[in-house]
Amino acid sequence: MSAQFVLHEEVLRLQREESNNYFIPNEVAIQGKTKGELTRYLNDITDRIEVESDGICDPLVFDKIRSFLKNFQHLPKETASKVMDSLLSAFRAQVRSTAEDLDRNEKDMFATHRQCLERYGFLVHWILIVSDESSTSSTTASGKPKKGKSRASEQIDWTSHKIKAFDFIARLLEIKMSKLWALTPERQTFIGLFTKPAFQIFEDPATSKSQGKEIKARAFRVLGLSIKYYDYMFGAQTTIMQNLQYWEHSAEPMAELLKYMIDKQDYTQLTDEILREISNKDFKDVSSKEVKDSPNAKTFAAFLVKLTELSPKTVLKNLGLLIHQLGSESYTMRMAIIEILGNLIVELTKHVDDNPAQKDQINGFFDILEERMLDPIAFVRSKVLQTYLRILDIKTKFPKRRYALCVLSVRHLQDKSSIVRKYAIRVLTKLVVTHPFSMYGGELDLESWQAKLDKLKEEIEGVTTEDDIPLPFAPPAVVGKEQLPESNQVADKEPTAEKGQSDEQSDPKENGADDSDVEMEETSEEATNETAQNEQREEPAQQQGPSPSDASNKAVISAEKMQQLTLMKTFHADAVKFIQQLHASMPLIFQLLSSKSKPEVLEAMEFLVTAYEYKISTASEGIRKMLHLIWTKDTSDEGKGVKMKLLECYRKLYLDPDVRRTPRENINTITRNLIQLTYNTTLAELTSLEQLLSTVMAEDLLGENVIDKLWSVYGFTSGNIPKEQRRGAIIILGMLAKARTEIVTEKVDALLRIGLGQLGKSDLALARYTCIALQRLAGRSAHAGIRLPMSHAVFGRLKDMIESPSQEMEWFSMTEQAINAIYMLGEHPDVLCGEIIRNKTIKVFGERARSESPPDEDAMEVDYDMSISQQALPYPANPIHQSAMELSQLLFMVGHVALKQIVHLEIIEAAWKKKKAKTDDKKVVEEELEQVGGTAEDDIGDTITHIREREVLFGANSLLARYGPLITEVCARNKIYTDRTLQMTATLALGKFMCVSSDYCEKNLQLLFTILEKSKDATIRSNIVIALGDMAVCFNTLIDENISFLYNRLGDENSLVKKNAVMVLTHLILNGMVKVKGQISEMAKCLEDPDQRIADLAKLFFTELATKDNAIYNNLPDIISNLTNCEPKVDEEIFRRIMRFVFSFEFAEKEKQAENVVDKLCQRFANTDDERIWRDIAFCLSLLPFKSERSFRKLLEGLPTYQDKLHVESVHKSFQEIIAKGRLQKSAKPELKSVLDELDQKIARKSGETAEETVINHGDAPKSTEAKTRVLRKRAPRAAKGQQQPQQQRKKSTTEASRKRRRRAADSSEEEEEEEEMELDDDGDDDDDDDDGNDDDASSSSSDEPMAEDGNK
Repeated sequence: MSAQFVLHEEVLRLQREESNNYFIPNEVAIQGKTKGELTRYLNDITDRIEVESDGICDPLVFDKIRSFLKNFQHLPKETASKVMDSLLSAFRAQVRSTAEDLDRNEKDMFATHRQCLERYGFLVHWILIVSDESSTSSTTASGKPKKGKSRASEQIDWTSHKIKAFDFIARLLEIKMSKLWALTPERQTFIGLFTKPAFQIFEDPATSKSQGKEIKARAFRVLGLSIKYYDYMFGAQTTIMQNLQYWEHSAEPMAELLKYMIDKQDYTQLTDEILREISNKDFKDVSSKEVKDSPNAKTFAAFLVKLTELSPKTVLKNLGLLIHQLGSESYTMRMAIIEILGNLIVELTKHVDDNPAQKDQINGFFDILEERMLDPIAFVRSKVLQTYLRILDIKTKFPKRRYALCVLSVRHLQDKSSIVRKYAIRVLTKLVVTHPFSMYGGELDLESWQAKLDKLKEEIEGVTTEDDIPLPFAPPAVVGKEQLPESNQVADKEPTAEKGQSDEQSDPKENGADDSDVEMEETSEEATNETAQNEQREEPAQQQGPSPSDASNKAVISAEKMQQLTLMKTFHADAVKFIQQLHASMPLIFQLLSSKSKPEVLEAMEFLVTAYEYKISTASEGIRKMLHLIWTKDTSDEGKGVKMKLLECYRKLYLDPDVRRTPRENINTITRNLIQLTYNTTLAELTSLEQLLSTVMAEDLLGENVIDKLWSVYGFTSGNIPKEQRRGAIIILGMLAKARTEIVTEKVDALLRIGLGQLGKSDLALARYTCIALQRLAGRSAHAGIRLPMSHAVFGRLKDMIESPSQEMEWFSMTEQAINAIYMLGEHPDVLCGEIIRNKTIKVFGERARSESPPDEDAMEVDYDMSISQQALPYPANPIHQSAMELSQLLFMVGHVALKQIVHLEIIEAAWKKKKAKTDDKKVVEEELEQVGGTAEDDIGDTITHIREREVLFGANSLLARYGPLITEVCARNKIYTDRTLQMTATLALGKFMCVSSDYCEKNLQLLFTILEKSKDATIRSNIVIALGDMAVCFNTLIDENISFLYNRLGDENSLVKKNAVMVLTHLILNGMVKVKGQISEMAKCLEDPDQRIADLAKLFFTELATKDNAIYNNLPDIISNLTNCEPKVDEEIFRRIMRFVFSFEFAEKEKQAENVVDKLCQRFANTDDERIWRDIAFCLSLLPFKSERSFRKLLEGLPTYQDKLHVESVHKSFQEIIAKGRLQKSAKPELKSVLDELDQKIARKSGETAEETVINHGDAPKSTEAKTRVLRKRAPRAAKGQQQPQQQRKKSTTEASRKRRRRAADSSEEEEEEEEMELDDDGDDDDDDDDGNDDDASSSSSDEPMAEDGNK
């Protein structure tokens, strides 16, 4: 029987052959049998092997069981389950029988037991593999066909049977099987029957989940026994490495297996060998996607990290080997080692007290982490920061390492990778949250900490110790509490008690002054309190006790007290350094609020909120800057996330109640917070805050009690409250009313009584914000708003406020909002405004005698005078108004009323058209006639346009028409009307009038341009720039013809004027209201403006312009031409930075476009002799992408235009960069390589020739030029042998010619010198000069062709 069944051969045959081909000598046909026949076969087998387990040795029984397993996939569910139960039952009986005989040492039975166990082992091995294949993707040669599976077999869960099988196998492995198999190979073959199914368990991803834990534990037990007692370590090591190589999910179970071997079996050799093998592996990141994305490095990295978490000591023991993977090409492995180091730091800090030497290990790990922050891969740098985040969560504080980490994080806020910046911000947030400086309540106010540090320094300077006293002097007694006079003791009691109470309320922590980088001793609260109390208790002692050297100044204290003071000083100094570093990070955090990466923005917001809560002073500015994020477009989930985060931050900081306070205190706190948000804010911040609070109100996040409290603050009259507080209350109420009009509808009386009453007259800013709040009565849309009768009390108060005499500048902004409110709320606002204007006119030009007043102190410097050109009638030589301020107020009102009247007309037009549309819906019959003869809407539009153009400023009955000439007069005769405020308001009114009528605009446009060019007042110029933007919207043609005046303001000396010009031009160009002209180069200059706001606006402009079709491509020639030819010239480095930004937009993606750009730039070489322009053009060429062979071909064709410029080092370098760019292309075609070689050779040859000519023609040039020429000669590649000889001859002839020239120059005339120059041309000069001249002519004739031709097609 033994000859018929050889275990090793049968196992190989089972693995090698398909199931259909596996030969069974006494095979029984299973397929096609009925269920009853199969049951009869199975019962016969069961009877034989369950009665006597050694019945398996009967060939008929054994072959019949093998027949069932061969067709296992085709068996019914009940039959398959019964086969497994019977086989496992008999296997258990055989294991028990074998164990008993081995214990009794019955050697006669050993051979029988061995034969039986081999057959049972073979069958159990087979059935485990067959059952396992139904749930895994493994394809072992088990005889199972892939096709034709029965559904019953697929649905069976064999887990319980497998658990039984592995339990029986474990019992078998626990007995001494060396007595049965004396030879190791035979024993290894038998053990392999069970280890392969055990390892195959881990190929199923489900085993790593909860439902696979039981069977995984059984497999661990079987493998553990096999490895420990049966020399299976090498086989296990090989299998584990293969699993990690091919199964990505196997990392966790393989690490758990090694953990089981270490803990349960006390066997570490396998882990050591695997870690050694991994450390010797060479992990690579190849550029090809197939290799780069393979799970190889990922799986090994996950395995190492998991093993570190499970058994850190084992990994620490082998870290000396694994650390070499930090130099691995695979960044995944480097990330794994970094995470391992972080885990080990966390683990070592738990037991550092037991082994102080571990401090050195921790310091070494920290050094590695800090070094890896310079890794070239962003993922690795971000992994370092993630590792630090975990380290910062542990209780142990590393003072010096924390500061170094803070410096690193601040540095990497400028990292080029978004993910690194994100984690750098998160680390800074964690550093703030977990900081160790919690002695004074945990707040990080720099001024407070600095004051305490200065006090400690003074205290230490004023004391000394006994050891510091020189020997010749007798040391005075140490001053203690008991030796002080009674008066001092009594006086000391109160401060000491107070200090003790304050210390009890805080959570003090003290850092040591140890020089070690790792300081892990945490001083207890009692020790810290004692230090603080001793400090207070011995203050009198510091003022007493003369010292030998300075007896009158220094007090003697104990050495222990001095040490405490020194430690406190170090502690405070560390805190100040840390806070200063956080302050240094704030400007970078503010910039990241505008990042395109939304995760960065969210982290920056979280950091600012955390810093604000910890009282870091500079965080409040960031909280204000966060307001602008309310305008983030919420078209994506990220955009919505930013807005939601902003609302959450502001709700957390200002709106959420404190559970430790009473409801009344919470209401007062929230109200105070909201009012404080309005202090010292800009208009942009108030606008953003309004949008934020409107959103808050729309989501009903603010209670009615807070609104009532705001009204009570606004209406408080019982005492005096700060003006800012009352203003803040009405500002917030007006903002909230934007979302809910009822807030102001119910409180109109309070608005009229407070804001438009006596308080309003004494505080015009309060009146202004009250007018804004009144405007909320109109609702969200002015077109659909509620109109009040003109007899309403609101208009009487508004009229009274406007007509109240005032000399304050705040009057203008208040009047502007009052007029806005009149036009938004009144049924006939023009009537009321007309009355106000008449009254003001009478007041200004009254009948009272005008007194000769001294020159106005506010008179502006006269910088232009248009009186002669504008004078059509004999005007008086002096102004006839009563007061310059009142005339300014009149003109301001007239201008603003004119502008609001246009808006009012548009509202009327919209209302009429809407009403007409409703009427027309009922008259379907008339539609056809209207389409032929014109619609009523057209009539309405024409009527409104006529009123606007001819009636408002030119009508016989128009009030505003009377003031047009007056405004022009004041603006033109600035030598007479010298008041600065008057000129500002007159110019503003002129701009508004010009937005009303195109005729008026055209008539006064040159006057406005003259003021814009000649006025020295930046405010006037800024207002005109904005007005021109409005005029361009209204009368496009007029402004487009004179747009150069607006472009000129981009070079204005005042940053405000320049900023407004950039904004206006950005709006006009991007919205297609004006055409992009050649002056766009002025906008390009703004990219490098010293004012960062202007530079950012210019970058935004070009970024948006790049989205337009061919916009940058079409205007590139103008940009380059104007920047290179302008006077004064743009600095070369600035020019290069501008061009880098402009060329960063891929506007020359099409081959034809790229060729055109190359062609145009090459032609520019021939049109200039300026070396600076050569360098600029060459640099621009080097910025082009050059993605195709055609672009290089075009560059080669243009060689005659620039071959004589190659001697300039910068030009030559730019062309070398172009060639290098072409050679770096991965998919370079042979044609491209040949063109590159030809271009390279020609450039090298021409650069050498022109360099030699330069030496000839400029023999007396400075040495620096000669040095550059020598450098170029060295850089030029050697030519082929066939070309070297002509060059040498040319050199020889050149040298001879130069010698002749020097000899003749001493005693010859100018004519002889000219003849010598001709001889030089014949001997040594290039013969292509004439050709170059022809090319120059050709290029100059074609250089003016528009580049936009291709794009426009």
